[in-house]
Amino acid sequence: MKTTRRSFLAASAAFSAPFLFPSAFAGSVRRFAANEKVNVGVIGIGRISTTMDIPLAIKYTDLCRFTAVCDLDSKRLKHGVDYVKGRYRKLLKEENAAVKAFADYHDLLADPSIDAVEICLPDHWHALVACAALAAGKHVWLQKPFAQTITEGRVIANIAKLKRRVVQVGSWQRSVEQFHRVCELVRNGRIGEIRRVEVGIGLDKAGGSSKVEPVPENLNYDMWLGPTPGADVTPYNWTRVHTQNLRRIGDRPGWIQMAPYGWGMITNWGAHHIDIAQWGLGKDASGPESVSGTCEWMDTSRGRLWNVHTTYNLHYSYNGGKTELHVCNKFPMGVKFIGEGGEWLYCMRGAVKVTPSDPDVPANGRMQPLMASKNRLLEKIAKPEIPLATSGDHWKNWLEAIRKDDPSFTVTNAEAAQRSSTACCLGQMCMELGRGKKDGASVSWCAAEERPGSEEAKKLMKPFARGKYNLPDELRRYGLDFEKVLKG
Repeated sequence: MKTTRRSFLAASAAFSAPFLFPSAFAGSVRRFAANEKVNVGVIGIGRISTTMDIPLAIKYTDLCRFTAVCDLDSKRLKHGVDYVKGRYRKLLKEENAAVKAFADYHDLLADPSIDAVEICLPDHWHALVACAALAAGKHVWLQKPFAQTITEGRVIANIAKLKRRVVQVGSWQRSVEQFHRVCELVRNGRIGEIRRVEVGIGLDKAGGSSKVEPVPENLNYDMWLGPTPGADVTPYNWTRVHTQNLRRIGDRPGWIQMAPYGWGMITNWGAHHIDIAQWGLGKDASGPESVSGTCEWMDTSRGRLWNVHTTYNLHYSYNGGKTELHVCNKFPMGVKFIGEGGEWLYCMRGAVKVTPSDPDVPANGRMQPLMASKNRLLEKIAKPEIPLATSGDHWKNWLEAIRKDDPSFTVTNAEAAQRSSTACCLGQMCMELGRGKKDGASVSWCAAEERPGSEEAKKLMKPFARGKYNLPDELRRYGLDFEKVLKG
């Protein structure tokens, strides 16, 4: 029987009542028998979930079963149900797969049949939903960047450790051969001590519209804004949020280049390439000591809305100043490690686009996905002294970790993601503090204590909060104290 929008909304209304999650159940862990499947729910139906995170996990029908979707836009919610049903129609010839629909993520998390969730939301919602999911006892796939602020990320990582849940973050380049090989070669001294790392992360372009539009009836706009300023300060325009045209659901959404919902390329593609730099430098439990630099900001004149940085030139200091990470828009999109003698190793994606709206990679005829100053430097190490975790598939790696009940099995776990996200956030903080200053700004950082060197920088670390949308209340719902979790 075909689902109509009216019957769909009537059915999903049953899942809309508020629910206080019992903390006793939140501590339980399901043990999987040999042939048992992981039941997965998806929170957020949009570009990244429908072009990437659902299709690349749901295909493992022997490992998982997608049983629920959630979105605060009822049009997208119905689309999500139909999308999952359609995938099972193609994969398993099932004509009407059972898929639950939820308008509020709390209700999805209250379902004891759901083992794990994919969180595919705008960046400003990552912390609230990830913390709730982990506190509710769910394993988590969290799209990058890990969090919108450093403190938010620390809380997520600490809850993951406290609840001993599997976390995989969508910085999936760690599961791609050329990135893994270069980082393993670097870690094992192939080009000696690293003196410099060059990273390019692309550019965003100005756009969007500040024209006030009526909020669509199908969209809970106040909830979409969540912990950021309300509609009285940020009136609705679809270019602030996402398209209402489901045929264009794969388009890049406006929020991704609109602070405070996203910080632009520094956290968007930085969560990929700066993550690889961190991995290669062996900083999964640490990070830089400082960052300084400048940027330019989008032109918001003539009614344009988007407001994040455009060009950028950031210098990070590692290892007591012996290693520099230089992040600059003039570099090709990728990561280049340069050793003490000038030899180098380079990795990038190549011309491959993961989603249709990924930035174009210039075809300059020179840079390939895997390169070195001398070809012999690319030879694999048969038995590396420092072997890096290997995963041929990021989504399968997550599902297998859940089946094994082993949080350490994922290649991009919560602590590593927090450290890479911190490096990205420090870059954003540096750019923000340098706004209007010719020479930009500098931020010092104590990685051991996750503490900046100035009060003005410290203010930029705080979690976002507005009314009921705040981390202390979210954690209290699940019997947790924010300050205690933050201290670990």
